[in-house]
Amino acid sequence: MHNPPEENEKDADTITYIPELYIKGTWEPPKSVDPDVEKCIESFEHDLRLQQSRYNIPRPSNLQPRQWELSSTLKFNDMFIAIEADKNLGGCFLLRDTYIKRGVKEHLGNTSVYKPLSKQQAKNLLRIINRKMSIFISKRQDDLSAAEFHFLWESMHKYADNMARFRMSLKAHKTPWKMRPIVCCAGTALNNLSRWLDYWLQKLKPFIPTYIRDSTQLLEQLQQLGPLPPGAKIFTADANSMYTNICTDHAIEMISMWLDTLKSDLPEGFPLEAVKEAMEIVMRNNLFEWGDMHFLQLLGTAMGTSAACMWATIYFACHEIMTLIPKYGRYLLIFKRFIDDMLGIWIDDGTPNAWENFKADTNNFGILTWEFEEPSQSVDFLDLTIIIERNRIITRTYQKALNLYQYIMPQSNHPPRMMKGIIYSLMRNYHRQNTKYKDYKSMATKLFHRHVNRGWDRSTMKDWIISADEKIQQEQNEQPTSASTESEEPVSNKERVFLHFEYHKNDIPKSRVRAIYDKNCKELLSTRLGIKQLTIAYSRPKNIKDTITKAKLHQAPGHEASKYYSGEQTSP
Repeated sequence: MHNPPEENEKDADTITYIPELYIKGTWEPPKSVDPDVEKCIESFEHDLRLQQSRYNIPRPSNLQPRQWELSSTLKFNDMFIAIEADKNLGGCFLLRDTYIKRGVKEHLGNTSVYKPLSKQQAKNLLRIINRKMSIFISKRQDDLSAAEFHFLWESMHKYADNMARFRMSLKAHKTPWKMRPIVCCAGTALNNLSRWLDYWLQKLKPFIPTYIRDSTQLLEQLQQLGPLPPGAKIFTADANSMYTNICTDHAIEMISMWLDTLKSDLPEGFPLEAVKEAMEIVMRNNLFEWGDMHFLQLLGTAMGTSAACMWATIYFACHEIMTLIPKYGRYLLIFKRFIDDMLGIWIDDGTPNAWENFKADTNNFGILTWEFEEPSQSVDFLDLTIIIERNRIITRTYQKALNLYQYIMPQSNHPPRMMKGIIYSLMRNYHRQNTKYKDYKSMATKLFHRHVNRGWDRSTMKDWIISADEKIQQEQNEQPTSASTESEEPVSNKERVFLHFEYHKNDIPKSRVRAIYDKNCKELLSTRLGIKQLTIAYSRPKNIKDTITKAKLHQAPGHEASKYYSGEQTSP
């Protein structure tokens, strides 16, 4: 890895860790100068390997040999491709020719949105983009903290040659079905600049009155409304292909203008001019490959980049803040939006054409338009059904009709306690979402039957659900206690030692690992190095999705993407 030029270096000792801006490094801890420390670590490793050998006894796989063989061949199958379906509808298989044809017809064939490039043009453009980012880092280094500068500089040199990849998921819930475009930008230098941009855009959420984080936050706000005035009705609206229907020029102009109005109120250290410049670089340079083709996105939000979600959220918030709320605020008891899903409670006071004017003004912002559901007594929004009943808001859990409920199966390679935690989390959500106890009870019953159908033991599942319900009821009845005045300081990373494992349910349990550590290392490392805690960190092994899907498009010989794009290949 290259080092930054001397004049751009920042003191490494001043770098503060920012979790959102992190790149895994290649640093390995040096050996300790203390021979007793090295000896205790060697003893720990020896005892750990000895104990592991007693647990790692070969056991039958949860897949049959023919299933393993099939899954290993699907990733590069010439005839079929495995992709995800939207809305948690699981995995799908398409004819690879159909998939490529749809990609051209529905998305990449639109030359007003995607500009095709030759391989050499794409390479040249990537060099230009990297040069722009390098100039940005050098020019804006005084606006960057040491951690931000280090993150951006390291990403430039680690990922400079990586190009994003285009793929699609299936909108199986639509009639007729369609494809959703996705750009896999992870591991590219541009996306790391986008991560930095997103880090700062996230800090603007308090300035967006319509922003909601999720349905839990929406529930909290709905519960604070109390009795509704007469004539109150609920409405929803969905944006039409929000990401590709945001004009880049218009968005940069409007977001920059809005940021300027916030100049005196922005969070401390907010790098205003650097954020504006980063928006230009990220949103105008979304370059990606698809099979043997390369494209530059000309219009819309840079799909797949980390800042895309907040960028799109802020863009329309400019219109809400500057036009919709000032003009129609008296009709809107509540007005919230989760990216491209809008919810409001409309108060009809009899003013002629107020609702129609609101819809027209909503659609009068750039090229982005919205599909409205007319105000009513009940709507489905996110994972909630929201109802006005006797002038009060009633909610219950909403689940789509096509939901496959693909819960973890008992044969899956997961920690035993994790499943109990998942059941508790789902039960807690159902308790929050359902105003009426009968609806909560109904969801708990469905949860039980769906897991039994996935192969879970009936008595075990019943115990977990009852235990979760008892815990939820206890938490609800407990009175909040005053916090202790003598709270313990959290253990810093420098006071921890991390031990990484790839998880396997037949491996040595955590309790045995801790016992071996306590026996060999705990006292000595605490005394000599100030280590207060052992943290055992598990990573997940590869799953079936990893085995059968691939971000880079595999093309059968003679069926390259370019042949479909040019019209040489027209049918499977």
